[in-house]
This record gives sequence, C-alpha cells and structure tokens, in this order.
Amino acid sequence: MEENNVTQNVNASEKALPTKVGPWTKVKNFLFQEVKIEMTPKQEKVLTEVRDFWCQDVTKEKVHNILFHEITAQSMKDFWFQKIEITL
Repeated sequence: MEENNVTQNVNASEKALPTKVGPWTKVKNFLFQEVKIEMTPKQEKVLTEVRDFWCQDVTKEKVHNILFHEITAQSMKDFWFQKIEITL
C-alpha cells in the first residue's frame, strides 16, 4: 500500500515539472557553464605579474613617495630615452 502512495506521489511530481526548458534556464546554463583556460608559460607569467601588482599592499608611505618623487632633468632624460627591448 505504501508503494502505491510513493508511486502516485512520484507520478504527481513528474506531472508538475515543466516539460520545456525556459529561456532563463538556457541563459543561466550558458552563463554558468564550466570554462577551462589553458595558458602558455609566458601568459601565466604576465597574469601572475598583473595579479601581484593589483594585490600589493598600498601604504601611506608608498603613496607619499610616488606623489613627491623628485623629478630632475636627468631622470626625465633617462625615462624618455631608455632602451626598449621588443621580444615576441
């Protein structure tokens, strides 16, 4: 007798479930699908450097040193005429 009740409850719940997949479910499934990213060692290095830059500790002292850095003609010349290596 209990089996009949369980079977009837299962059948009733199956009828209550939607038979079509709605648009929101499609969007949700698309947005939250699993993504696997493979990077080259160079890409990993760049990503690590960027993450380290954004996650570094910012202190009052460091901000002060950047804002009040002494600028001289020699330091400007060194900056503008520095040698740049382009590697691919």
